[in-house]
Amino acid sequence: MSSFRMDPPRAGGRRVMTSAEMRSADAFTISTLDVPGRALMEVAGRALAREVAARVPVGRPIGVVCGRGNNGGDGLVAARLLADWGYPVEVVLCGALEGCTVDTRDNAAAAAHVVVALRIVTDADDFAHLPAPGHYAALIDALLGTGLAGSVTGLAAEAIAWMNGHGVPIISADIPSGICGDTGQVLGAAVRAVATVTFAASKLGHWLFPGADHTGELVVADVGIPERALQGRGPERRLLGDADLLPAFVRRARDGHKGTFGHVYVLAGSPGRTGAARMACDAALRAGAGLVTLGTTREAFRMLGGALYEAMSEVAIEPGEVAVSAAERLSHRLNLCQAVVIGPGLPPEGEIGDLVAHLLPRLDVPVIVDAEALNQLAWRKECFESNAPRVLTPHPGEAARLLGRTPAQIQADRVGAAVTLAEETNAVVVLKGAHTLVAAPDGTLSICPDGNPGMGSPGMGDVLAGLTGALLGRGMGALAAARAAVTWHARAGDLAAMHRTETNLLARDVLDSLVDVEKKTC
Repeated sequence: MSSFRMDPPRAGGRRVMTSAEMRSADAFTISTLDVPGRALMEVAGRALAREVAARVPVGRPIGVVCGRGNNGGDGLVAARLLADWGYPVEVVLCGALEGCTVDTRDNAAAAAHVVVALRIVTDADDFAHLPAPGHYAALIDALLGTGLAGSVTGLAAEAIAWMNGHGVPIISADIPSGICGDTGQVLGAAVRAVATVTFAASKLGHWLFPGADHTGELVVADVGIPERALQGRGPERRLLGDADLLPAFVRRARDGHKGTFGHVYVLAGSPGRTGAARMACDAALRAGAGLVTLGTTREAFRMLGGALYEAMSEVAIEPGEVAVSAAERLSHRLNLCQAVVIGPGLPPEGEIGDLVAHLLPRLDVPVIVDAEALNQLAWRKECFESNAPRVLTPHPGEAARLLGRTPAQIQADRVGAAVTLAEETNAVVVLKGAHTLVAAPDGTLSICPDGNPGMGSPGMGDVLAGLTGALLGRGMGALAAARAAVTWHARAGDLAAMHRTETNLLARDVLDSLVDVEKKTC
């Protein structure tokens, strides 16, 4: 996954926008605030040039591939500045000068006075006459930017293949050419960058795969677009960070006790799936729950007897019991707790679906619905409706069942899937994966920039469910708890991977690293 930094750090720098929203902010800055577009282009090009200079020693040759739009203008500014700083720079302009925007054409004229060569290519055959691999130390991709709508073909596709074929570091302007700024999808062909310098705010395509894999290190550069131009362009979308995590680490009352920090009930587990129940319970305890009770099947209760040291346990699911009666019985017990986790390791078949369907509407406390509980309620989404907080934690397969789609469709539009599911269920939705999304019913979206592929292993979701349950039980709101839990979980995964590797990462390693995240954050 790509790393991320703001250059320089600033308030609001964790905002994430669509391509259209960014164009609207640009237009507002230019037309309403009277900031010349040429001035914005100059600052953007300077940020791009600085990033290249930080990676390539002075004197090494740089190639700059530019399109005819304003993205190309940013590249031409960078070319001019790098040449002035002592780099041999060659520019490849894809398309005739006459078709360039005014600012791009002017910057091409300015760059022509200082760069080694300004080569204009108008035909695919022209690339055969350009320098071969081994000539450049690095390339700047300023070809297409975020305005791309259709599939990349023709000259642009040739230019992308030519850049990727050089085998040298590529630094992209705004977004790797060929990546959709809104979905992260590859539109025919795409540049694979080692770094991307984007301007004012990151875009959805930087965080959604496969775009995230093409972005490399992401640098968000402040180019002078003020906050008021960025605000209100669409639903709130931002990256999760320290501000979301710190509320999980508030100082405990000196006279606190088990009853002070919330009682979490975990309805989970079945024969062959007892590990999920234990992981959820252990995570809730590690996240500061005062009391944790596991309610499970009679067979799982026997198997787990000596494995749960700090959590209490009881038989909550009896075979053959009428679902309505069982739900009524359990609801009295669970409504005495501060939060409930339902789903990890529950039986995949039998009467459990009816039990959960009757139980969930009877619960007046915050509930996390995970794993098998989500599968069992896929065709009974009305059961999620409640005035009490609800957090759903599906992976793409579970989200697909809930929305009547395929997992591939979910992955192709993760943002749309998360927001739609949150709206349909009136719940906070945590769509797990790379990068995990947290969606609220009002369209608010948070993206977790942390985490690693090693976390795609059994038990990780159970840990996240238990974490979320503990934070809800301690009194956090549903959205705040989900954001904090996702961030805590992902950062624990990253720390665990540093101590081990992504290949051999286990869920219990993440459990062990939760304390390290708190120490590092506080």
